[in-house]
Amino acid sequence: MDDDRKDKQSPRPIRLKRYVLALILFWTAGVAVSLGWNIYQLQRSIFDIAGASADITYEKDVLYRRWVASKGGVYAPVSEMTPVNPHLRVADRDVTASGGLSLTLINPAYMTRQVNELARPGVNNFQGHITSLNPIRPANAPDGWEAQALESFERGEKEQRTVTRLSGEEYFRLMRPFVTEESCLKCHAAQGYRQGDIRGGISVSILMAPLRRVEHVRMLQLSLAHVFLWGIGLGVIGLVTKRLRTQTKKREEAEETVRLLAITDELTGLHNRRGFLSLAEHQLKVAVRSRRGLLLYFADLDGLKWINDTLGHEEGDQALMEAAAVLKETFRASDILARLGGDEYAVLALETSREHSTIFTARLQSLVDAKNREAGRKYRLSISVGESYYDSETPCLLDELISAADKRMYESKQDKKRRLAQGVSLADNASVSSGGRSDRAGERIRRGKKTERDF
Repeated sequence: MDDDRKDKQSPRPIRLKRYVLALILFWTAGVAVSLGWNIYQLQRSIFDIAGASADITYEKDVLYRRWVASKGGVYAPVSEMTPVNPHLRVADRDVTASGGLSLTLINPAYMTRQVNELARPGVNNFQGHITSLNPIRPANAPDGWEAQALESFERGEKEQRTVTRLSGEEYFRLMRPFVTEESCLKCHAAQGYRQGDIRGGISVSILMAPLRRVEHVRMLQLSLAHVFLWGIGLGVIGLVTKRLRTQTKKREEAEETVRLLAITDELTGLHNRRGFLSLAEHQLKVAVRSRRGLLLYFADLDGLKWINDTLGHEEGDQALMEAAAVLKETFRASDILARLGGDEYAVLALETSREHSTIFTARLQSLVDAKNREAGRKYRLSISVGESYYDSETPCLLDELISAADKRMYESKQDKKRRLAQGVSLADNASVSSGGRSDRAGERIRRGKKTERDF
């Protein structure tokens, strides 16, 4: 009967696996479709932005031309930048002002060409010119794409726009027909044009490189976001699968995760108060059994309130993490380090003697000095430290050990304040000294309260 029961139950994991695989494939396809759709929309947006830029450039050229045409052309001094236009064959093209200044007539086409020639490659991201299948000026002859666009205008089309390569660069190109107006006949009647004829087109080219850079960054962001989303989805599927397979294992994993979060300080990654007290109590018992000593350090980051108030809480958080990093480097991996809250830290150095205190303090001093020598610092890192020794031959309570170290740390901080008040330079940023203070640190730590001190 047991074998029959196993045979009946064995297909269930297989069906579950199939469902999970189908769900993974469905989720992957959904994310892929979403990514593809977003990339398509992004590419359309880049195309539309380039098109809008081309439209603005086109409208600007048309307005310039209309203004010059409405004045019948304008005169400008003849110069190297503005030579006489040999293709403009009209009366009074060149005149001499009363002062002897030579002037030449600037018609709309000449004005548009000069404005567009001011665009510098690498500085201005657009090009533009007027072209025609029958240009007066040979340099205005169309390229291949423009010739096709001009032919389409002859068939009645109103616009051509595309993305293509021009002179080795990718450009968005816009071209619209240029209709002969009455003001145009002054220069172009000799070519047989009549009012209303399409005598060419205005071609505008927008460099795509800047937009492609934006597109690339945005596409990378979209890809990373979708990969992240896909990973989250797989994680959720995995979690649900684990729950369906075994509720017990899931519960144990959740409990372990909660336990780790409960004893870890989120900012520094050190143990928090709860984790430190739990581990320290255990190590005190181990020390008694193994007849080995312990050193407990109580450290305080000096000036945190000033850093927060003056430089901002982000710098304050950075200072807290720097202090934690220095303490990590000072002590061993086997030692217990914790941030008790606010600017207070505690370290329980395992299997030590009183003589180790000098070694640890000197190492801490050296690391703090090295940190303060780094360039570009906005504040000076300073840590006040007090220590107490746990003798396994004469054991004491953890609260008493903490109170003794806290007392010495407080005396160290007060000594720094006195030296500052007396105008004496602080040679030590981390120091260990002795003095007196009410023994309430252990009680305060257990209650989880932090006494604020002003620096």
